[in-house]
Amino acid sequence: MVAVRRAQEMQQKAEKRARKFRKQARLLEQAQKDRNDWKDIAEYRRRQRVKAIRERDHKQDQMSQLARERETVQERLVQITRERDTTLRVTENRRRAWEMHRIQSFERENYLQDQTEAALVEIHRLNNLLHPILRPTPVYLEVGPQVIVADNDGMEVDEPAVAAPPLHEDVEDEELEPVSDEDGEAIFDTDSDDEPGV
Repeated sequence: MVAVRRAQEMQQKAEKRARKFRKQARLLEQAQKDRNDWKDIAEYRRRQRVKAIRERDHKQDQMSQLARERETVQERLVQITRERDTTLRVTENRRRAWEMHRIQSFERENYLQDQTEAALVEIHRLNNLLHPILRPTPVYLEVGPQVIVADNDGMEVDEPAVAAPPLHEDVEDEELEPVSDEDGEAIFDTDSDDEPGV
């Protein structure tokens, strides 16, 4: 009996220890499971962090590329602006030069025209001095009585017996010789029908 009682007590103690060990095993298993869950969560978080870092680096590379392209575009814009300003400045200078040339050409043309007219007048005057045109003294014959009628009332006027001769009857047209300038080119008289060459 004593042995049976001791065996029962030992069995009860063994069962009690087994329950205790099973309880500890369940707690240990739960802890292991929780640790695995936390480990999975940590791995997921690590992967998310690595992905975020890669995306950040990629975006930084894109921003750097955009910054370089923007600098290139700005430099090109500055170059185009300088070329445009240079073209506008050259165009304005050419326009002013053309305008000044046109004004000077107009003034030169007017000056040469005035000089030519003055020279032609002087040549004509000198030609008249060198080769004067003689006109005969008009001869008036004695004229008989005449009747002058103020109003046309049908009355006739007695004409003179002898008509006076024309003024230029005996005078022939005198040919004018062209006068040469310093370069040996002929200068035409103002009375000539020929136009001087340019």
